[in-house]
Amino acid sequence: MNGRVVLIDDDNLLISFMEEQLTLNGYSVKAFVSPVDAMDYLAENKTDLVVTDVKMNEMTGDEVLDKIMSDHPDIGVILITGFGNVNHSVNAMRKGAFDYITKPFTPQEFSYRIKRFFDNRSNGEQTQKQGHTSASTTSAPRKELREQTAYVSKSSGSEPNTVMVGETPTMKRLLSILPKIARNDAPVLIQSESGTGKEVYAKLLHLNSNRATGPYVKINCANLPTELVESTLFGHMKGSFTGAIADKKGAFDEADGGTLLLDEITEIDINVQAKLLRVLQEKEFQRVGSQKPTSVDVRIIATSNRNIAQAIGDGDFRADLYYRLNVFPITIPPLRERREDIPLLANYFCDNYTEQYNLPKKQISEELMQNLVQREWKGNVRELDNLIHRGVILSNEETEVGVDHVDNNMFSGVDHQMGREVLSDLPLMPIEEMELQLIKKALERTGGNQKEAAKILGISDRTIRNKLK
Repeated sequence: MNGRVVLIDDDNLLISFMEEQLTLNGYSVKAFVSPVDAMDYLAENKTDLVVTDVKMNEMTGDEVLDKIMSDHPDIGVILITGFGNVNHSVNAMRKGAFDYITKPFTPQEFSYRIKRFFDNRSNGEQTQKQGHTSASTTSAPRKELREQTAYVSKSSGSEPNTVMVGETPTMKRLLSILPKIARNDAPVLIQSESGTGKEVYAKLLHLNSNRATGPYVKINCANLPTELVESTLFGHMKGSFTGAIADKKGAFDEADGGTLLLDEITEIDINVQAKLLRVLQEKEFQRVGSQKPTSVDVRIIATSNRNIAQAIGDGDFRADLYYRLNVFPITIPPLRERREDIPLLANYFCDNYTEQYNLPKKQISEELMQNLVQREWKGNVRELDNLIHRGVILSNEETEVGVDHVDNNMFSGVDHQMGREVLSDLPLMPIEEMELQLIKKALERTGGNQKEAAKILGISDRTIRNKLK
């Protein structure tokens, strides 16, 4: 017997189909058209998994989930939902459901989702037997499994949830392999455009790893002054250079026992890259001004929005460092290549911000949703997040977020003419001075983010650093 499954659905045809599929695959199956009868059965009989429809007359899928979470926390739950209820299912999964299956589904898809639950459950139990006691890999199977579904979510203490949402095939694959990548110490290299979710994916890797209770340190390599890169990463000894008035720990020290995210790693000075390679190979480094090696236990996750092959060809990035980092190469698709996820993301952001600001529950108007799906999205998911954030705030007490809330004329100049606005009020002056003023204005606009400022000005962030220096 592969496992004990209870099916709940008031559609007799569908429940017969599911029961037949599971029985053929070796599961012990009990099917109910009445959720109340199913709850009575669970009270008296051992069960591993409940598969329940969301819309039913006697009890909703939400009520079934709440009852199971309260009375039978070791039982997994998979929801069956129509497309219109997908956003609702996201919230249910945040409450503890393992997964959801969207109607209509094929026998292969249904069997795969059930098998994945039991595979992950088996992995979780094996991990417990091996004595791994970190917060991300122990406790009842539900806690781990919830983080390994198509919607990956994890909170740590008082920290807010870190969530990545996606239902396109590419995103499903990325999220399904996340737990496997998370549960080891090999380096990960995430290459994608800005705003696609590289940092979110990296954080989820940490939160779902054996290092989840350890430190998570993020270094934005694009914003590091050249002369301070080595000190920031490895620390320094007192007197090792002008201004080093005391010993100082670096990012590797701070991340010991945890994870270090090197954001935009291709921007690190080529000479420092050799020292990064040594840390990866030898698990030790030397602080600036010290001859003594320091051992360290850190997992490296690196991100880049550059074409790394081109960076290597240009002499900006070491090929040997690339190969050392590239154990798990991850590419997150831009939003324009996953348009089917836009309604899901938009609804998720809408629910998130209405809850954050204690506003009445809102819907996104049909006109706005069509508008969102058709946009170009140069800023990817980050841009969509910002637009929905704005729309929720400007719609205030209204129950629908419309196009006029998102595309408010007050902000159109900022959204669509960002570069021109930076230039608009500059007086005539020498070219060198104008360059400096432009850079300062762009940095003001981006909150000091040199990478984004460089995009506005159409130059490299390295040029910005050189000009400022």
